Amino acid sequence: MKAEVLILWVGLTLCCTLICGREDVKENKFAGVQVRELQTLTKNRRQAEEVDAAMLDKLTEVVEDEKTKPKKKKKTPEEIEAARAKKAAEREAKAKKQKAPKPTKKPKPPKPTKKPKPPKPTKKPKVPKPTKKPKTTTTVQPDIRQPYPDKEEEKKLLTELGLDTSIQPVTPKERRGEEPVEPDLDDMFRKPTSPTKSHSELDVDYWHPRPDEVPGRYPDTKKEVTTPEVIMYIPEESTTVPYIGAWYEEYDYTDLAAKKQEEEEERALKEKAEKAERLRKKWEEEEEERRKQISVPAEPKKCPPLGLESHRVEDDQLLASSQSHHGFSAQRGRLNMQGSDNDEDLYGGAWCAESEERDHWFQVDARREVEFTGVITQGRNSELHEDFVSSYFVAFSNDSSDWTLLHDGYAEWLFYGNVDKETPVMSQFATPVVARYIRILPQSWNGSLCLRAEILACQLPRSHHSENEVNPSDDLDFRHHNYKEMRQMMKVINEECPNITRIYNIGKSYQGLKMYAMEISDNPGEHEPGEPEFRYTAGLHGNEALGRELLLLLMQFLCKEYNDDNPRVRRLVDGVRIHLVPSLNPDAYELAYEMGSEMGNWALGHWTEEGYDIFQNFPDLNSILWGAEDRGWVPRIVPNHHIPLPENFFNGSLAVETKAVISWMDRNPFVLGANLQGGEKLVTYPFDMQRPPVSLTDNRRWRNNAEMNDDTWARIQRQNEGALRETPDDAMFRWLAMSYAHSHLTMTETYRGSCHGDDITGGQGITNRASWKPVVGSMNDFSYLHTNCFELSIFLGCDKFPHESELPLEWENNREALLSFIEQVHRGIKGIVRDVDGNPLPNATISVEGIRHDVKTAVGGDYWRLLNPGEYKVTAKADGYTPQTRLCMVGYDSGATPCSFTLTKSNWDRIKHIMALHGKRPIRLITKVNVVKTTAASTVAAPSIDTEPENPANTHNIARRRRLRLMRLRRLRLQRLRAGLRTTPATTVTTTTTTASTTLPPETKRTTSWYDSWFPVDEWSTENPFDSVVFEAVPTQDYPFEYTID
Repeated sequence: MKAEVLILWVGLTLCCTLICGREDVKENKFAGVQVRELQTLTKNRRQAEEVDAAMLDKLTEVVEDEKTKPKKKKKTPEEIEAARAKKAAEREAKAKKQKAPKPTKKPKPPKPTKKPKPPKPTKKPKVPKPTKKPKTTTTVQPDIRQPYPDKEEEKKLLTELGLDTSIQPVTPKERRGEEPVEPDLDDMFRKPTSPTKSHSELDVDYWHPRPDEVPGRYPDTKKEVTTPEVIMYIPEESTTVPYIGAWYEEYDYTDLAAKKQEEEEERALKEKAEKAERLRKKWEEEEEERRKQISVPAEPKKCPPLGLESHRVEDDQLLASSQSHHGFSAQRGRLNMQGSDNDEDLYGGAWCAESEERDHWFQVDARREVEFTGVITQGRNSELHEDFVSSYFVAFSNDSSDWTLLHDGYAEWLFYGNVDKETPVMSQFATPVVARYIRILPQSWNGSLCLRAEILACQLPRSHHSENEVNPSDDLDFRHHNYKEMRQMMKVINEECPNITRIYNIGKSYQGLKMYAMEISDNPGEHEPGEPEFRYTAGLHGNEALGRELLLLLMQFLCKEYNDDNPRVRRLVDGVRIHLVPSLNPDAYELAYEMGSEMGNWALGHWTEEGYDIFQNFPDLNSILWGAEDRGWVPRIVPNHHIPLPENFFNGSLAVETKAVISWMDRNPFVLGANLQGGEKLVTYPFDMQRPPVSLTDNRRWRNNAEMNDDTWARIQRQNEGALRETPDDAMFRWLAMSYAHSHLTMTETYRGSCHGDDITGGQGITNRASWKPVVGSMNDFSYLHTNCFELSIFLGCDKFPHESELPLEWENNREALLSFIEQVHRGIKGIVRDVDGNPLPNATISVEGIRHDVKTAVGGDYWRLLNPGEYKVTAKADGYTPQTRLCMVGYDSGATPCSFTLTKSNWDRIKHIMALHGKRPIRLITKVNVVKTTAASTVAAPSIDTEPENPANTHNIARRRRLRLMRLRRLRLQRLRAGLRTTPATTVTTTTTTASTTLPPETKRTTSWYDSWFPVDEWSTENPFDSVVFEAVPTQDYPFEYTID
C-alpha cells in the first residue's frame, strides 16, 4: 500500500515537473533541479548505501586530484581568453615552452578507456565538439548501474512520463576553456545541500552518468566549493544527446584536444609558412622578370618613310656639309638612287662628301615638326667603287642652328651603318623624337664618304587640312598583298561580282605558283565579235609592287562602281573585255615582300627564280624584220606583221613565265595593253630596241649612190644618225602614251627632273624607249610585231616598292589615267570581214595605206585597227579572195568607226597551181615565127622568142627595155582603175588558159606584171642585187602589190 501511494505521488510530481520543465525548457538550471528532485523521490532502496559510499569515496578522490591542480577554472572568461591569446602568440613565435605551464600535464585520474580522438582543428582556437567522449565512459557506466536493480524500472517510468529525452544532459559545444556558468545557477545548486550528508547525497550514483547535473548533488565534498567548475557545462545545450561519460573526464579530454589542436595549428602554420615562402619566391621571380622587361626597350614606333626615295621630299629640303663633285650633291643622297654608267658625268649614285672637310653631315628638312623614329642608310651605287658609311650619329633641331645629339641613356648613341654598298640597313630610335630637322653625322666609312638614306617619320596631327594630304574617296583595301592574300582578294571580288568577273591563270611560275588573271566583261569567259580585248599586266619584276597593288585596286573599283551603276564603268565593262594580271613574276615578289617595302634594294626580286628578266626575255623579232627590210624581203618573203617565231626558240634560254605569256598572247586577240613597272615616272612606247645603222659604202647593195631616190637617201641618213627607232604607228603610240601621262596627276610635272637625272621627256612624260634605255627582245616590241596588240610600258614612280601609307595617294594619282587608257581601245576603226555568203573570214589581212604595219582578223572575222583621226584607205585581203579597198574616216568622237568588208572568191588558187607546174617561174608566152604583129608590145617581145642572146650586153638591154615597158603598162592600168574601169572575168580565164601558140599584148602584161613588179627597175641603174638570189621558197600569201590578175 505504501509503495502504491509512493508511486502515485511520484507520478503526480513528475507531471507537474514536466509541465514546469516545458515552460522553462530554455533555462537549463530549472530542468536540472526538477530532475534531481524526481530522482530523489524515486530512490526506494536503501541497499545502495554501501555502493553509494564507495562511489562517494571514488568521487572524493577525483575531487582531491582536481584540487591539487592550479585553479585555472576559477578564472574569469576574460582571463581565459587572454591566456589563450598569449598561448597563440607564443605558438606564432615558435616557442615550445607553452606546454610546460599547462595544468593538464600533471597526473590524471586513471582512465578505463583509450584516449579520445581530438577534434579537427580550426582557424581559431575553439573548443572542439566532444563527440568521442562516450568512449571514455563506456566502462564506467556498467559499474554504476549494477548496484541498482530498479534502474530499468525507473527508466521505463521516465519514458512513460515523456521525460527520458527532455532531461538528458548534453556535451557542451562551446569553445574550449569557456565556462558559461552563471553565478545564480551555482547558488541555486548549493541551496539543497547541507553541511551534513543528506539523503540527496546518497543518490549521487544514479546521476553520475550525467555530469552536467552532478555538481548540484555534492555540495559538501571535502568542504571545497568546486561545484561551479563542475556544473559549468549544465546550461550549455538543452538538446538531448546520448550518455557521454563522467564529468571529470572533461578536463583530460580538453587538454588532449588542445595538444592535438596545437599540433594541427603548428602544422597549419608550417604549411602557411611554406606557402608564403613559395609565394615570396614566385613574387621574386615575377619581379625579376619585370625588371628584365623594364631593362629591354619597348618596341620602337613604326612610321612610314618621309619620302626621299619617292621624291615627295624635294631637292631643296636636302642639304649637306660638302660634296666631292658636282654630280654627288645632297640631292643624290636618296635611297636607291641610281648613278649613270659613267661615274665621271653629272649624276653619281649617292651623296659624297669632300674628303678634306673635318665635319660631315647630311641634313633633311621636314618643313614642319614630325616624329622621327629611324634612319635607313645605303652605300653608293657604282660598279667600280665600294663606298658606304659604317657608323654615324644622329642630331635633331627645330631651327637648324642648335642641334641635340641622340643619347641612349648613357652616352651619345652611335648607330652602326652598312657593311656593303647595296643592302639597306635600318636603325630605329628607342623613342620618337619630335623635331623639324634631322642630321646624319658619319663617323666612319669604307672608301669614300658616300651615303644614300631614307628617314622614317610620323606626321603630327594638325587641326587644319593641308593641300598635300590626299583622302581617298574610294573605300578600297590599301595595303600590300602577298600571294595568298592576292588570291583571296581576287576570290572575294569574284564573289561580289560573279556576273562580270572570271578568274583564270595563264600559266605557272618556275616554283609552281599560278599566274592569276581576272577577266572583267559583261560576258566573261567568251570573246564577243566586235568587242575589243584589253590587258593590263604588272609584276614583271617582283620588286615593283606598285603596279600589282594598283591592278588589285582597279579590280575592286570596277566591281564596286559597276554595282553602284556608275555609267562610265558600265560602259567600259559592257564594251571592252578587260584582262588584269597583277603578278607575272610571283616567285620574285614573295622574296621582295618578305624583305619589306624599304629594306629591299634596287635589284632584289627583279629577276625570276631562274635569273631572267621577263620584260627582256621575248624573241628578238626586230632584227628579223630589219634584216628582211635591208634585203628587200618585206613584204614579199617576210611580212611586216605577225612575224613567226624563230625555229627552236622555245628550246633556248626562255623563262617559264615568258612561255606562258606568249601562249596567252596567241590565244586572245588583244588590241591594246600596257605593262606597269617602277623606278621612274614616265610612259615609254616602241620600238624599245635601237636599229643599227647601215653603211653607205656597202658594195653588196649600193654601187652608185647618185641614182638613189630621195626617200631612200633620207632613210639611210636617219639610220646613220641613229634616229630610225620609230614604228610605222609612231604617231598612234605617242597619242596612247600621252593619254596616260597627261591623265596622271603628277607625271607631267617634270620641272624637278626625272627620278635619277634630268628630264628626258621634254615635259610630256613620254619617250621612245630606244632613245632612252634601249633593250633587246622586249615585251612591247614582241607584242607589236607578233600580234595585233599595241603595248606600252608605264613607269609609275621612283619608288618601286612604296610604303602602304602611300598607296592611297598613288591610287588617286593613277585612277583616272588607268580608266582613260582603257578607253583608247575604241580609237580607230573596227569591223568584220565576211564572204559573199556572210561567213566570217578569220586571219584576213587589214592594210592601211601609208602605214607599213598590218593587222589580222580574229576567229570571228572581226578586227580593230588603232588609228588617229583622219581619212584612210583600208584594204582587206584574204587567201583565195579578191581584195577590197574602202575609204574609212576616223573622227574625234568617242568610239571606233565601223568599216567592214565583204570579199569575193578569186582564181588565185588556180594561178598558184599553174605556177607550181612551171616550177614557180614566170609564165612566158611563145609566139610563132610567121606571125607578124604591128603593135609595140609584139615588136618588143619578138626578140626574146626561143632565141638566146649572143652576148650579155644585149641580154641586159633587152631585159631593161622589157621592164620599162611593164612599168608604163602598170601606170596605164592605175589610171584605168581610178577611172572605174575593170576587166571581165572572161578575160582572166582566157589569160590563164592560153596556149603557147597565141600571143596577145594584154595577155603578156598580165602574166608577167605580178612578178616583175617586185623590182623597182626605174630606180636602179646598177645590177639588181637580187638576181643572184634563188627564190625557190613558197612566197607569202599577202603581197602588197596594187594589181592582181582578176
